Amino acid sequence: MKCEPTITAVLLVLVAGLSASPAMARDTCLVGHWSPVGNGAAEWVQRQAPGMKMATPQQAASLNLRADGGYSARSQMQAEASSGAMSARSGGSFSAQGGWSSSGGQLTLTPSASSMDGTMQISAGKGPPVGAKMPKAAAQPTTYQYSCSGPTLETRMRIPGVADPIVQRYRRQ
Repeated sequence: MKCEPTITAVLLVLVAGLSASPAMARDTCLVGHWSPVGNGAAEWVQRQAPGMKMATPQQAASLNLRADGGYSARSQMQAEASSGAMSARSGGSFSAQGGWSSSGGQLTLTPSASSMDGTMQISAGKGPPVGAKMPKAAAQPTTYQYSCSGPTLETRMRIPGVADPIVQRYRRQ
């Protein structure tokens, strides 16, 4: 009978772990089809590199968070940046799908599949531009701080070593 407290303790820990599973938590405000307002990443780059000019002449993106815990994200974008004699241009597309959860003001996207295709071109001074394909890598789980209210969503992504987060605003479609 000396084993009973140990078995009881193990069962309590297992039950506590099951009930606290973050994958099951979902803020219903987040459920819906979202479109970005502006480009938070481009705005962040400009704040980190004063004097750099950055533009996104073409952008189409969406984030769909379903009530069943699944998500899909898609984006197509062209971007241009310049600072002094250096300039860069990039363009490409990205898509991902997987699962999402939220808890304690944090939204986590966990991709099960993703694809990225893009190119970049860098020019320095009077030399010829140098072009390359963007590296392909599978999307990784990402956690954002968020606030959601009716038709608006705002995410904040922390970059290690940088106090200023990337802030992206969305509107519900």
